[in-house]
Amino acid sequence: MSSAHKGFTLIELLVVLGIIGILAAAILAAINPVEQLRKGQDTSLKNLATEFVSANTSYYSTINALPWFSVANGGSNCYSGGNTLSAVPMSTLGGCITALVTNGELKSSFQNSANLNKVMITNPNPQSGNATDVVACFQPASNSQQMDPNTKYTQTGAAGTSCKSQGGTNLCYWCAE
Repeated sequence: MSSAHKGFTLIELLVVLGIIGILAAAILAAINPVEQLRKGQDTSLKNLATEFVSANTSYYSTINALPWFSVANGGSNCYSGGNTLSAVPMSTLGGCITALVTNGELKSSFQNSANLNKVMITNPNPQSGNATDVVACFQPASNSQQMDPNTKYTQTGAAGTSCKSQGGTNLCYWCAE
């Protein structure tokens, strides 16, 4: 009479668990969850920058001034630093964001974004010199966004030098104009 085996031996179970562990480690290394989180943050910052620039373009076409311009120049005088901005964190432009919300250019939830301090606003555009152009820049956290060909600026929107995206070693900024 032969006795039938039911179940697995301890060695067989340990071998299967070892193989599953190796596969899980390989998959985890391939998808790099930290890089994926950084990509998500970069996408959020890109959206903030683009939305802010677009809102100011719409505001200018309606009011014929940017929000931080003085009242005498048609603006709402929402920034105490004057009529020009140079790498000013968006988080310090709360009054200007409120003016854009009031005018219907931004949703009120825009003001509650936790990343406003990571986007730098410059006006006029250092590339064109145009006083009505707004530039919003952020420094990407993900390696893939650092290698993007459009990540080639300084925090003010001026041309960067020796950027990673151009084969250099410097961390540069992505800008929406």
